[in-house]
Amino acid sequence: MKLIKIILYLLLPKIAHCQFATSLIAEDLKAKAHAVVRYHETTFDIKNIGEATLTTKGAVTILDEKGDRFATIAIPYDKFTKVNDLEAQIFDATGKSVKKLKRSDIENYSTSSGANEIGDNFVKYAQLSYPQYPYTIVFKTEYTQKNMMFYPTWQAYPEDALETAVEKSSFMVSFPKDVVVRYKEIKLPSGVVTKKEGDKTTMIWEVKNLKAIESEPNSPSAKLLLPRVMTAPTDFIVDGVNGNGKDWNSIGKFYGLLNKDRDILYNDAILKVKELTKNETDDVQKVKKIYQYLQANTRYVSIQLGIGGWQTMQASEVANKGYGDCKALSNYTMAMLKTIGIKANQVLVLAGNNEDDILPDFPSFQFNHIFVCVPIKKDTLWLECTSQTNPFGYIGSFTGGRHALLIDENGGKLIQTKKYKNTDNQQLRSANIIINENGEASAKVQTLFTGEQSETRSSILNSLDNTEQKKWINNDLSLASAEINSFSLTEKPAFIPSVSENLELSLKNVCSKSGTRLFLTPNLLNRFETAPVANPNRKNDVEVSMDYFDSDSISFQIPKGYVIEFMPEVTSIKTKFGTYSSQCVFKNEQLVYVRKIIMNKGIYPVASFSEYVDFRKKIFKADKSQVVLVAK
Repeated sequence: MKLIKIILYLLLPKIAHCQFATSLIAEDLKAKAHAVVRYHETTFDIKNIGEATLTTKGAVTILDEKGDRFATIAIPYDKFTKVNDLEAQIFDATGKSVKKLKRSDIENYSTSSGANEIGDNFVKYAQLSYPQYPYTIVFKTEYTQKNMMFYPTWQAYPEDALETAVEKSSFMVSFPKDVVVRYKEIKLPSGVVTKKEGDKTTMIWEVKNLKAIESEPNSPSAKLLLPRVMTAPTDFIVDGVNGNGKDWNSIGKFYGLLNKDRDILYNDAILKVKELTKNETDDVQKVKKIYQYLQANTRYVSIQLGIGGWQTMQASEVANKGYGDCKALSNYTMAMLKTIGIKANQVLVLAGNNEDDILPDFPSFQFNHIFVCVPIKKDTLWLECTSQTNPFGYIGSFTGGRHALLIDENGGKLIQTKKYKNTDNQQLRSANIIINENGEASAKVQTLFTGEQSETRSSILNSLDNTEQKKWINNDLSLASAEINSFSLTEKPAFIPSVSENLELSLKNVCSKSGTRLFLTPNLLNRFETAPVANPNRKNDVEVSMDYFDSDSISFQIPKGYVIEFMPEVTSIKTKFGTYSSQCVFKNEQLVYVRKIIMNKGIYPVASFSEYVDFRKKIFKADKSQVVLVAK
């Protein structure tokens, strides 16, 4: 026995080294992967409804520089979170340890960005790297949390990383008998295994040998593609306040409780509001006056204080200081409306121009933003209170077209925010182009952008000076050799806002010349420059990311002495993804090109990808079709 112990003692270090050798990874897991997760174990140990510990440990082999995202370890923390452990080390390709994380390697940062953020949020951060690929990061993190509004979401592919393979990953949630844990499984190959020991229950999810999933064009976000488990509390405590999250109404009640009686304004503010609206008889105009007053007299500051950042400043404090975060500015707006007898509601939403919707069938705190809904007889008004430039009544791509939680005196109810249609999101362009015999041209272009298609230009109009605006427009033009002689941007605020863009351009190489012929591509300004490639092995659904309508009408004055020798055929395409048409007409000595396209936002089944490819290829072909001019 002594001899066996001596042999094991001598061999154990070598075995430990070898277990992370890259050669041990199956070749099919390396295929199309930038990193391979050797193991990843997440344990969520719930002590009671007010405290839990989250422990994560694992090893990730980084195969190339695109896998370096796994060389960063970060733990956010605040007054509700205590970091207990952060350790890591690096192993080379042979499995030999080459570096161990030191305490001096761990940085502490405030996550406040400066003047526009007030908070007590921090992050412990460590950056590990090794000059030779492949290498392996082995790590462990642990923290105790007392903000039990939030339970973790486990991602079978850590960080929802595409082009990453997983040898083994597991999620374990343990809790005492007086705690009720809710969960939702999404795209998992196998379900939960539940074990009970004494007064404690443990739920375990595990996956093995998950191959890397490729990034495919026109796919939904990884959040919608990859397996995961969402967990959420039923009863919880945060900062001494009890809450219940069993359904949307209960979540609304908790939020209402946190913010009860925080909409009080003092006399001077009340008198100001009444004076501001005294000449208005229409409720919509009253709301508009107050919204414009808010924009002119407050600014947005992110405030992550209070109960997990969920309890608002007092409305009177916002009135005095002139700033607040989304919940504070929304609460202040509601308080001002309340003084003139107009009811309004706060709305919790998962905001972001490219953010996915919440899961409406899993009540939980999935939100990151708050704005205001004003129900009136004619229609519902939506107020984005954090922007000083946002048009009155317009919420756009930031919060439009998704589920949200409306808070009222009875609790909360799930609603859908305004969805902007194709006819709301338009790009309407007309242009007059005079072509010279040498292929150069001058152009006058007028474009009206509406709804979500106006947002980018509204942003540059309100954030950039003239010089920078000109640079941006020049970069946005699809014409490589265009010179902007003059330009203007004019914004028209409305429920469906618009921006008008007027350009005067000098163009080179509009036509290519060959002998007595000029070759002109009439779609100068709005081409589909690429088309997806057919893939019979495609795995993911197809996403069209926006509803919109484009119309282009371009008139060309052709050079004297030239006639039309060839014009493209009329193109008309109708599919479930959208419709497209284009045609050229020669009349009154002018060539007129007209193109129209409608796209229908949605996620379509993977089986329809070949149809989508065909649709896009036909558009691509039509967009680059040419007119041939020949000298008489």
